[in-house]
Formats: sequence, structure tokens, C-alpha cells
Amino acid sequence: MNINVWISQRLRARRGAPASTRTGVVIAVAGVALAVAIMELCVAIATGFKGEIRHKIMGFDAPVAVLPPYDTQTQATAAEFSPDPLLWDLIRMSVPQARAVPVQNRQAILKTDSNFMAVQCTGYGPGHDWAFVREHLVDGRLPAYPAADDSVVISTAMGRKLGLSIGDRVLLYFFDNGSIKARRRTVAGMYETNFGEYDDAIVYASFSALSHLGADSTIISAINLEGLPEEAIAPTADSLQMLLVDQYQRGAIATVHPVTTVYQSGAIFFNWLELLDTNVVVVFVLMLCVAALTLISSLFIIILDRVPTIGILRAIGATRSQVSGVFVAVAMRLVLRGMLIGNVVGISLILLQSATHWLPLDPVMYYISYVPMHFNLWHILAINAGFALASWLIVLLPSRLAARIDPAQTVRYE
Repeated sequence: MNINVWISQRLRARRGAPASTRTGVVIAVAGVALAVAIMELCVAIATGFKGEIRHKIMGFDAPVAVLPPYDTQTQATAAEFSPDPLLWDLIRMSVPQARAVPVQNRQAILKTDSNFMAVQCTGYGPGHDWAFVREHLVDGRLPAYPAADDSVVISTAMGRKLGLSIGDRVLLYFFDNGSIKARRRTVAGMYETNFGEYDDAIVYASFSALSHLGADSTIISAINLEGLPEEAIAPTADSLQMLLVDQYQRGAIATVHPVTTVYQSGAIFFNWLELLDTNVVVVFVLMLCVAALTLISSLFIIILDRVPTIGILRAIGATRSQVSGVFVAVAMRLVLRGMLIGNVVGISLILLQSATHWLPLDPVMYYISYVPMHFNLWHILAINAGFALASWLIVLLPSRLAARIDPAQTVRYE
């Protein structure tokens, strides 16, 4: 066993030690435990919150979307288009791992006898994965889309504002080339994501029924590429955009189509999520400061109480580095004890919240009704390793100051 560790174990920090030393030990252990637990909770909340919000954004918006043609002269994008077979072939050839799904987006007024609100009716063609809507469906059923159906799925927020429930009949007024077309629909289901910007706007309807509102049923609003992993979204969009521009310049297709990603359509939310990383860094810095203050102050108390011991060690031939190592070992024992307590508290709270969701949030403000926590073992290990290293660096200075004490002066120290 290392001599420094052996001596540090002989220095009883609590039993038989002065009251000031015992108080310093409690403060040090509590400070370390608090810092570690808060760091782990902070990372778990940040990753959980970002994961939940990203999941909801990507549930409403496609990972990659091919939009209507872009007019190079007017620099405007059309509202809808009728894709030719070559465009479909290019998309499927370029991104074979994705599902190319036609989408209908039509602006409408959802009206009851006493109220109304502006909405966007969205219909997806064959191949769309309705798992996200099913996951958040809280009442009723999801109709057999994309087949023709006179049913719609609205949000619970719309239901509360308009006084609607399952089975109610509502009027939808669509605007098409200057004319207004009224369609009566039945509320088949209600979904709830607590994502106000989308819940207040999106009504799901039959793709076929929306297509037949216009004179040409082949006209669509966009082509969504679904089923892409998150790391493939940006590269896929870039390569597809280059292909479409190249084919347009070659004259293979008559129009150039913009390709967008969910990061562009939901940019305001993704930028907001990036700010969470800054908050995590601030919390980490504050917790390290708390741990540093408690460790340094506690170690100084222990050093002052052990000045005679330092003198004896120096008198029998211990070097300054050995004395310094003794107090580093003492401090690291306190750090490890505090880290153990902090891990037990932090991990327990993370697992408890993940299982029960007992800590609530205001969904109007945070888009989630509970505090999301995501347990990641690698994050926990990284926090512990980084904290242990930072603590070791922190206690080096006071331990070196202890080693500089002159053994001759300790004789007169009381």
C-alpha cells in the first residue's frame, strides 16, 4: 500500500478528531454529493427534454421534404405541384432507404355553430407511418387513411376551444383558386402532444379526400422522405438537392425543386434546444465552484487541526511531496465518499422520475406535462470521471501549502 494512502487512513477524519474537523468533513462530503447529484440531474433533464421535443418536431415534420418548384425569375416557391414520373424515379433512386410519401396540405376554416378557427388539413399518401399520431391519440380512433374518408382527427386543444367531442360533425371551408368549398366532416379522433404551435393548427384528414378538392387530383403539396435516421438527414438532403439541380440543368426535369429538412422547418425549436447546452455548462461551472469552495475550506480546516502531525512527519524525514500526497489522499477519500452519496441520490431520482413522472411541468410553457429525465450510463461515468479529475486538481494547491509548513514552527503552534 502507498505510504501516503496508509498515513491518510490513520488520520481519523471524524472519530477522535476535533469538532472543527468533523464539521469540515460533513461540509465537504455534502458539497461534493450535492454537486454530483445536480450535475447528473441536469444532464438527464437536458437530454430527456431535448429528446422529447425532437421526437415531437420530427413527428409533425418530415426528416426531408421535396417542395414545389422554385421559380428562378420571381424567386418564389409554388404552393403545390404535380410531380412527373421522372421526379419520383430520381427521388427513389437517390434515397432508396427512405419512403417517398406524397403530402396534401390545405388551409381551411374549422367551424362549429358558435365558433371557428384557422387550421391546416394534412393528408398523407400511401407509405406514411402513422405511429406518431397513434402514440398521441387520446380519444377516438385513427381512420383508415389514406383512403377516402369523411372523418378527421383534431387535437384536444381544438376540441376544448370549439366545444367538440368524438362523433361531432363540423364544417371545413377550403379556399381553392378564389373559391370556397365547404365540406362536412366527422371528428373520429383526438390527439394531444402539448406542442401548442402544432396542436392549434394541424388537422389530419384523408389524402384522397383532400386531393379531390381541386380540379386536378394529382396535385400535391410536397413529397416527404420518411424513415431516415437522424444522422442521415442532412447528407441525404444535400445530395438530393445537388441531384435535382444537376438534372434541371441537364434538361431532364423542367423545374428545380427545393429540398428542405426538419432542421429548417423547425429551426426556431432546434435553436431553442441548443440553448439548453449553455444552461448545462453554466450549472456545471456553478457546481464545480460549490465543490471547490467546500473542498478547499474543509481541507484547510483539516490541515490546521493536523499541524502538529505535519511537523512530526517532516521531522522524521517525510518530504514535502509526501506530506502533500497525504492530504491529497485525505481529500480524495472525502470526494469519493461524496460522489458515492451523490450518485445514489442522483441516479435514484432519475430512475424514479423516468418511471413515475411525478414531477410535473406546465405543458403550455414547456410543451411537456412532466419533467423528462433520460438515464445514460455513459453520461454518468463521464460526469464522475471528470468530477474526480477536477477535484484532484482543486485539492493540489491547499495540500502543497500544507507541505510548506516549517516543522520548527509547529512546536509553538496550538
